[in-house]
Amino acid sequence: MKTFLPLMLAVVSAVCLLTLAACGRAYDTGSANGSTAGSEAGQTAVPTYALPVSSRLRVTVIDVGKGDCILLQSDGAAVLIDTGYESTAGDVVSHLRDQGVSSLDAMIITHYDRDHIEGIRPIGEAVSVGTIYLPEYQGADKNYRTCVKSVEALGAATQRVTKELVLPIGNARLTVFPSRVAYDPGSDKEEGNDNDMSLVAALVNGRDSYLFAGDLEEEGIDAYLEANHGRFGVLKMPHHGQHSSNTSKLLDDVRPQIALITDAEEDPASKKTLKLLKAADVQTYRTGEDGTITVESDGSGAYSVLV
Repeated sequence: MKTFLPLMLAVVSAVCLLTLAACGRAYDTGSANGSTAGSEAGQTAVPTYALPVSSRLRVTVIDVGKGDCILLQSDGAAVLIDTGYESTAGDVVSHLRDQGVSSLDAMIITHYDRDHIEGIRPIGEAVSVGTIYLPEYQGADKNYRTCVKSVEALGAATQRVTKELVLPIGNARLTVFPSRVAYDPGSDKEEGNDNDMSLVAALVNGRDSYLFAGDLEEEGIDAYLEANHGRFGVLKMPHHGQHSSNTSKLLDDVRPQIALITDAEEDPASKKTLKLLKAADVQTYRTGEDGTITVESDGSGAYSVLV
């Protein structure tokens, strides 16, 4: 009996340790290939939460030509990043209805180019919108004024993103980063450097991680890289796949498994960008070639792409 008791205690202790270890793994936020958003040494982690994985996450890059309109869905919640053109708003509304989306918890406008803002009013008139999030800067051109008028016409709540913002989307968390670049309208008072003013968004659910890079160009990419946000499984390439001198640095930093490009058949992504993606063995999907692209994941870090 004296020999048996210590043996039993050892067995019970081992079982408890194994159980705790298993519970810890269930809340891990790394991705399936071993990457973790913000996990590299010396990097700032994207704000994430130890959440149990209980539902699927769906990200749909809606084909609006060379423009951005991306629907995020999880647990009945829906958020739209950018709205495409006025001429493509009907297609977006049809897609929302096909997905059973009658209301948007939020609409995020990354910057004020027409291929991102023209759908605000027609889409917002077709489905209710909770809050519209806008960049902090005030543009100097017609597109900015169009955006402001559209938002005012809808009467939705509006918030300027002046600091890092975390939004729940069902079981997922969307972190929106304001630009780290100073706005320069340029001498012509037109767009200036507003591509580099794009809001950047990171979506995380369990081991799933997505990065939406707006229309960042060279200056904006440099500013993003300085923030050291880490690796992501899926990258929506900046500025429709345009090549910049630091595109390769962005890919080295993010190390995506999948790249999504919002280009058009008549105005495709840069061949240099596509060559870099191929060399890095990144699965690449383009709206100009594949049409609307849907990526589904369940928190395990494994992604299913539908085109």
